[in-house]
Amino acid sequence: MAENRKKTGGQTYAIAFCSLMAALGAALMMTGGMIPVMTYCSPLLAGVLLIPVLREYGSKWAWLVWIVTAVLSMILSADKEAAFFYLFLGCYPIVKQYLDRVKPAALSLLLKLLYFAAALGLMYGLICFVFRLDIGMDELEELGRFAAAAFYLLMVLTMLIYDAALRNLAILYEYRLRPHLRFPK
Repeated sequence: MAENRKKTGGQTYAIAFCSLMAALGAALMMTGGMIPVMTYCSPLLAGVLLIPVLREYGSKWAWLVWIVTAVLSMILSADKEAAFFYLFLGCYPIVKQYLDRVKPAALSLLLKLLYFAAALGLMYGLICFVFRLDIGMDELEELGRFAAAAFYLLMVLTMLIYDAALRNLAILYEYRLRPHLRFPK
């Protein structure tokens, strides 16, 4: 009976912790509508919140947190571009753990680049051609295809920097923050 209660207590804590991370992620996503630069920063910061969920409760819980945050962002966020950005790239901390296992490292990097390029292409394709959202692409069209291609390449480069930052943040969480937290087993 005590073992059953302990398991239920751990499950309850997992639900509460993951709900808190999803709510915090959704709150971060709301800043995209208030502060213009947060359109691209808020989805990446919300994705960072998946690191403790992944470490403490695994991929299944992290996917659930990502789904809840994405749905809340699509419904509540004023900045739909940021919501789409999170929908397509917010799950990267979860996907990263699988891509990091690929050997050799050059193949892993190539797969990451392909993932970023495909996700960004699909995201902007849906935003511009299916949903017809006005997200400022008119300015890029006025500058020409070169500017649109440069913007796309800079976004992929930004995601590579984000990949390196996630690695460092996971190490920071593991060795600096996690020892001070008490998660039930």
